[in-house]
Amino acid sequence: MERHPIEAEESWRSFQEHQQKLEQSSPQQRRYLKHHKKQLEEDVSLDFDSNTDLLKLEQAKEKAYLFKVEKSAADNQRKAEKAHKKRMKELYTNSGIARDTVHGFMIDAGSTGSRIHLFEWEPRVLHSHRDVQDALSGHKLSFPNSQSRWSDRLRPGIASFASIKNDDELQKAVADYLAPLLEFAKMVLREKKDNFSSFPIFFRATAGMRTLDKNDRFRVLDAVRSLFNNPAYSPFYFEDEFARCLSGEEEAVFGFAGTNFIMGNLLQDSQGAGTVVNPRLTYGALDMGGASTQISFYEPHEDIMAGLFKLQIGQGKHWNIYAHSFLYFGMNEARGRFQAKLLAGYNDTARLLTGVENPCLPGGSRQEVRLNIHYDKDGKETWIPQSGVSVNGFYQGLLKNENTTGDFGTCLQYTRDLLHLEDNNWCDFAHRNECSYDGVSMPDLPRQSEHFGEFLAISNYFHVWQFLGLPKKATLEQLYNSTEYICSMSKDELFEFNNEHAKVDDNDVEDYCFRSSYVFNVLRNGYGFEMDEHITATDVINGQKVGWALGAMLYEINTFPWSYERARDDELSDMAFTNASKSQQRGQMLEGVFMACILLVLLAGLHVVLDVRRRRRNREEYLSLK
Repeated sequence: MERHPIEAEESWRSFQEHQQKLEQSSPQQRRYLKHHKKQLEEDVSLDFDSNTDLLKLEQAKEKAYLFKVEKSAADNQRKAEKAHKKRMKELYTNSGIARDTVHGFMIDAGSTGSRIHLFEWEPRVLHSHRDVQDALSGHKLSFPNSQSRWSDRLRPGIASFASIKNDDELQKAVADYLAPLLEFAKMVLREKKDNFSSFPIFFRATAGMRTLDKNDRFRVLDAVRSLFNNPAYSPFYFEDEFARCLSGEEEAVFGFAGTNFIMGNLLQDSQGAGTVVNPRLTYGALDMGGASTQISFYEPHEDIMAGLFKLQIGQGKHWNIYAHSFLYFGMNEARGRFQAKLLAGYNDTARLLTGVENPCLPGGSRQEVRLNIHYDKDGKETWIPQSGVSVNGFYQGLLKNENTTGDFGTCLQYTRDLLHLEDNNWCDFAHRNECSYDGVSMPDLPRQSEHFGEFLAISNYFHVWQFLGLPKKATLEQLYNSTEYICSMSKDELFEFNNEHAKVDDNDVEDYCFRSSYVFNVLRNGYGFEMDEHITATDVINGQKVGWALGAMLYEINTFPWSYERARDDELSDMAFTNASKSQQRGQMLEGVFMACILLVLLAGLHVVLDVRRRRRNREEYLSLK
């Protein structure tokens, strides 16, 4: 048997030694294999006999896992298509699109899927001199409007196409993938087809793409740009810069912008020039996707030593915002790191057959996992396999909980360890204890009061709130108590709880003790929220989807140039403005002439007085000579 290319030489020798031990204890191992064969055959038909070694078992598990993934993807696709058809029918009947607005699109290419958001706003046209003055002084801004139904989503994340090495095949796959989103956009705006070429379309990839090797990232983005530059594929306005990968800081600060715009706290304070100081009320923004998690907030003292982002909407004032994104601290990647840490140090028999205890699973659970994250001898994450067998860069594992219930205390400690608080040692020294987690500097959170310090949480925060049945505005103590409650359940009890209250997908139910514990630790031990402080978790406000895409579109459209068209309705006011200016100019001219005349009269009078004095003096001199 040859060494698998992904395995290090040391790992391969360890595997050979393990195979020798396996042969010496084959009766017991064969019983495990027979038992596992039965489980696998329930999922997929496999050519599998009792003498299969661990490498073949790994390959069999891989096949079974991919079969489950494909089956789940097909099921999700059918559900998505059903919802898509329903939404398309509703929008075709009544799209809700205004007649005189212009439009743009933001494609949010996340780690688990891509969603297109359609926005509308008033044309960026100035109709009078006053409009021009307002635009130049930062008092006139464009703001996008949207509805949650003006969006469509598909799976998987676009980063998954990076595994296609042939560039032509990659472009075809990306074209097939994105085509439904473009068809959705064209259908909703079908009555404005003649204006498609003036409607901008943006493609912004997030943490799923940020986890890729840069060459793979470039290849995927090049495919997207090539497609969107082709009018036959996309009829919308596009420039190469419109398709790129967002930085983590941009994702965080656009989340702040979108949150405060939708809450009505952004534009009024942004008007004018200079820096925003003493805003009326701002919300901090918390976002947790699959691959990364973001925090952003306004620091009232503007005392931000690291992580400062200057947000400026159009010609308005700029905001000094603290913004940071933690890559690999999103829900899915954190779970992957957690599961890999549980399996680290165990031999292949325990990893594949016996199973490893997971305190975050409900009692009586068994969970098959597929991972590509490893841990080194110092307990740090690595991409280099340390032991065991791997298939195509991934490896399998069996996690279980043979107790009656989950173990809340142990789960809470394990999820706390994922924050790498031990890496704060240098940060605490260099930044005088102004740190969050993973060695990242962060100013103190604004303390909550009636008019300040509110935080709005979206994405996986919202999903945890929803599963636990928390009110939208809940304290960390409520989060803690609800997490302890579900972590103390058996598998049957947790599924019963879900059926009665939460109703999330069955494939995700067993993970919610982990998810809730992890969210609590990020908020409490990561960012430093107090137990009695509250956070509002939501998804849609006033009919609009909350998220960074809204903030990004608000920013982008206010960078576009204005055009000038004097409207007929404004001609009289414009003429009045012009006539008033001309009258003012004539008045100033007459005033100048009048002042000049007075000055001439004064000068003439002064000349006469001086001449009389001169003649008198001459006469007196003449008489004195006689």
